[in-house]
Formats: sequence, C-alpha cells, structure tokens
Amino acid sequence: METRIYSIRWFAALLLTLIVLGQPAFAKEVSASASLSYEETAVGEAVELTVTVEGSRNSSSPEIAVDGLQIQYVGPQTRIEMNNFDVSSSITHTYAVIPQREGTFTIPALKIDVGGRKLSTQPLKLVVKGGGATNVPGSEDSGEASDSRMAFAEWVVPKTTAYIGETVPAELRLYVASQVQMSLQHHPIVSGDGFTVQPMPKNPKITRIIRNGRSYEMVIFKTALTAVKAGHLKLEPTEINAVAQMQRRRAQRPRGFPDVFNDPFFDNAFGTVSQPVIIKADALEMEIKPLPVAGRPKGFSGAIGQFTFETQASPLQVKAGDPVTVTATVSGVGSFDRMGPPVAEETAGWRAYPPSSKFKSEDDIGISGSKTFEFAMIADRPQTALPKIEFSFFDPAKEQYVTLTGDPAAVVVEGAAAPSPTPSVAATSTTAPAAKQEEAARANDILFIRSDAGSWGASFAPVWRTPVFWFGQLIPLAALLFGAGWSWRSARLGDVRARQVAVLRQEKAAAVRLLRQPDTAPDRFYAAAVRALQLEAALRDASLIPETLDAETLCASRSLDAETAREIRALFAAHDELHYAGAGASSGEGVPAERRSHVLRTLEQFEKSHA
Repeated sequence: METRIYSIRWFAALLLTLIVLGQPAFAKEVSASASLSYEETAVGEAVELTVTVEGSRNSSSPEIAVDGLQIQYVGPQTRIEMNNFDVSSSITHTYAVIPQREGTFTIPALKIDVGGRKLSTQPLKLVVKGGGATNVPGSEDSGEASDSRMAFAEWVVPKTTAYIGETVPAELRLYVASQVQMSLQHHPIVSGDGFTVQPMPKNPKITRIIRNGRSYEMVIFKTALTAVKAGHLKLEPTEINAVAQMQRRRAQRPRGFPDVFNDPFFDNAFGTVSQPVIIKADALEMEIKPLPVAGRPKGFSGAIGQFTFETQASPLQVKAGDPVTVTATVSGVGSFDRMGPPVAEETAGWRAYPPSSKFKSEDDIGISGSKTFEFAMIADRPQTALPKIEFSFFDPAKEQYVTLTGDPAAVVVEGAAAPSPTPSVAATSTTAPAAKQEEAARANDILFIRSDAGSWGASFAPVWRTPVFWFGQLIPLAALLFGAGWSWRSARLGDVRARQVAVLRQEKAAAVRLLRQPDTAPDRFYAAAVRALQLEAALRDASLIPETLDAETLCASRSLDAETAREIRALFAAHDELHYAGAGASSGEGVPAERRSHVLRTLEQFEKSHA
C-alpha cells in the first residue's frame, strides 16, 4: 500500500515538473503591448514606458529612439502564474522617457523577437508642454518663491453664497511639482467660526495635471461645509504639514506622487534633500443667508437640498390594533444629518409612533444618498387607507420650501369580529285542538289518566336527541365565544398601550439625562427639553402624537400658571432658533447650571399640572 501511495506522489511530482518545464506548450497565445504611465507631461518630467510580452518569459528588449525624447532602459521583470494546470507567464521591459523639448511625440510600433516569432506593439503618443528646472531648497537660487512653485494649495467650492444648514461640497486641492516627492504628516486641519466640516476620506484622490505649462501631482481632499449661523463667515487659512524630498538635479528615471501617508524617505545618497514644508490654502469667505420664515411648512425639520420621496406600507390588510409598518425613503443630495422624519397627517383612528432611521451614503462625505425611516402606525377602528405622509425641505436652488407627499396606500383595517346574532325561535301560533279546549275547561276537574302523547313530542325519545335542544345550546355558546373574543381583544390593546408607554418613558428618561449633563451642547439641550415635554403629554393622553405637539398645544392641554406657560414657549423658541437658524450651535459650551435647573423645574411643574 505504501509503495502504491509513493508511486502516485512520484507521478504527480513528475507531471507538475513536466508542465512547468514544458510551459510554452500549455501557455496562452503570445502577445505584446506597450503603455505610458502618463500621456501628457512637461519638459524634463520623466514618464514610464512599459513593454509587456504575455505568454513568454524570454524576449529581447527592443531598441527605442525618438528625436526629442531621452529614452533609457531600466530593466526587465518576469512573472509566472499557475491556476490549477493553466500556466501563464509574462516579461515586462521598463524604460524611462524624459522629454527634451515641447511638442507631440509618437513612439512607433516596437518589433520584438520571441523565440523566432516577430511581434509588434501599437504606437503611442506623448504630449509634452513647456516646463523648467525647479529650484530646490539648498540650491543657489532657492528662496521663498521656489516653495510656492514647488507646492501650493487652494479651496474649490461650487458657490460662495449659501443658506444656514445647507451642505456645500468642497475640495482642498494640493498641487506638488512632479520633481518633488512628498510625505504628508497628517490630514489637513480645517477650522472656521460658524462652520461644521465633514471628515475627509482617508485616501484622497491623486492625479497628474498640467498647470501653467508645468506638471503637477494633484491631491484632492473632499469634504463638505455647513454654516450654522448667518452673516459673512470665513474659513481660516488651512495648513498642510509635509516633508518634501526633491532632486538636486533633473531626474533620470520616472517619478510619481507616492502614497501620501506611507512614503518612505530617500537618503542623500540618491541625490535628494529633505525639508519640512507648510503649504497653506488661502482663507475661504462665504456669505450665509438665514432661512426664510414665510412659507415654512409645519413639518419642516431642517432638511436642505434636493430630494425625492417615496413610501411603502406592509402588510396591507390587518385587524384593528395591529401595526402597519410604513417605510419612507428620502433620496437626493443635501443635509441628511439634519434631516428629521416625515410627518403623518392627523387622521381620526390612526396613531403613528417614533421611527427608526438608517442612512446609505453614495459618496465619500455623506452628502448624497438615501435615508430610510421605518415607523409603525396602528388603527383602532376599521380603515380603508393610510393617512397622508409628507416630507418638507428647503430647496436652495429654487430658494423656496418644498413639500412632497408619499404615494397613497390603500390599507384595509378590519374591526373586531361582531358577535353572531342570537338565533331566536319564533313563537308559532296554532289553533288549539278541541281536545285541549275541553281539557282546559276541565282544569279544575279530577285529573284523569292521559292516553295521548301531549304537546311535547311525538315520541318518548331522550330530549338531547331532539333538534330543539341543540338549537337552544347555540345561545350560551355564542355568548361564550363573544366574551372570549372581547377579552382577547382588550388584553391585546392593553399590551400595545403598555409597550407604547414603556417606549415613551424610556425616551423621556434619556432626554432628562441630557438635560442634567453639564456638557450638553445648547442645540441638543433645548431639543431634549422640548422632546421631554412632548413625551410627558403623550404619556398622559394616548391620543396625542409627540412629534405634532407645539408650545401652544402643550399649554392648552394643562392647567398651567403664567410663568410655566411662558417658560415652555421660550423653550420652543430657543429650540427653533438653534435648530433652524443654527445660532450658537457650534460654540462647544454647555448650558449654564442655573439655566439647566430652571428648565428642569419647568418640566417638573408641567408633570404635576392637571389636564
């Protein structure tokens, strides 16, 4: 047995060796191709030319000569891959191409000899624009001006006028001369009073461009700016800290912009010099306008941008007291982080509960995508359609508020099963026979032995065998079924309300905890205060929907003293100012302790008040 296993292993090893050694017999079709690392460059800026032969590990390196281009052979690189028994190989010849003058150059089709076979590549075109030698720190002509030519940065935004809460995409572009290799120490730090800034992606986009006749590597850091107050705002000059490494003489091999965060340093043996540099982008100034008050919908929650809206409901047929899950999706471009849920129209018999939400981004900075809200709606009586669901936002392009309505959904809500009608036996009127009349006449006479069957029945069969007996049993049975169904429905409705109360109490407790924390930001503090008041009202009255309650509704729902009512209106006003106008939202300071205590006392007075 062992001899047999050894023979199999020996045969497999031999077969594998034959496959590798006989690779050309199994290899794919032999072909050749050529490519340039860049199709556009500047005078003195090297690009890389690669000539690849697929299907062979041995080929000659073609001789290349083009007037106006200095072309140097760097070396070959081979590659062998085997997938199961499919073996592939290739060899790549690398060249450095350094333009000597401006113009459009054509690298002709290259002839390659592979084992006696003549292969040819496609011709390539290289566009060379004007350029010049770059001054390097440490050289005789070095100066401050040389740094500005070596690297510079700028902000690029689609507009400089926006509204409070509007999310404006922005790009911080860093330009680095192609002769320079640079390592960034960390991401740029962006700051400005009145702005919130989206985090920049970890891996910025890098590309090569020609600007003012020179070749640059352009690094693009994407972000988004949101103004939280009105007025003339300024983004402070943004600094980019880096270590630059530059050639003391013109490069003789291709150079590109390395990984901006993991670039290893070259030592001076390769003719480079290292120097810390700070590249600054000029300050960015923007004019921020407040959102208009006129025409603001009641359901507007702070969303600004361009959006579409759609709704779905499931299931479409339920019993009264069972939930219907409504899914509302908002898609588009804008301030998803400031977006509140859609609002369901107040409809008798329907109640909506606080939704959950999730956001799916379609870009690196989260300003385009879709946000999905899911919330339960419960009807306490028969219904044929869901309430109308609306989503309101401000469109900065149209400079007006827009309200979208979801597609109406036909939902069948069936009421509790009505008790079956109690069957009744109609009294049958018959004419008494003569014998019975005679018997009635002799009611006071001596009783006699009866020989007839009487009026009960025509036979002496047991009563439980008669239809009348079983028909009579339907009455208590129907009453029993009705009582059981009513008890089940009452218990179910009680469980639903208990769950609702538990959710409302839990959310209210979380809001109160925020009110007690000294480091809660003003916008979150006043949002928590308003939410706690709304939830307290909904806990007392099951017919109230927290999201729809405003200051006047709350004050009218309770017997409040003048000071408590005035404070509630002030809380709602402060919340609206911070939420819609953004005043003070970026200060980073908590609410003073005295103010926090006063708000908590107001909430306590509201809880003690009577409806």
